[in-house]
Amino acid sequence: MRARWLILWWVGVAAAVWSGIYDILITRGTKEYFMREAMARAGDGPAASLDAIMRQTSHDAAITASAWAVFVAASGWATIWLAKRRSF
Repeated sequence: MRARWLILWWVGVAAAVWSGIYDILITRGTKEYFMREAMARAGDGPAASLDAIMRQTSHDAAITASAWAVFVAASGWATIWLAKRRSF
């Protein structure tokens, strides 16, 4: 029963990690758009496309956040597995 609660806890931690990393990377994409837009208005670059920047940013953010969440969940699973194995 304790292992089930630990699994649920690790799934929650992995979900929080996914959400946090995704949010950070989306924020970076937004800042990149604002920087490109400011440069375009100043005449230092081409016009920025919000759609193109955010499409690429959200794709990359989802992959990166998912990779980290899988790593955290796998680490939690390994911790539970090792703890159960050593308790015998």
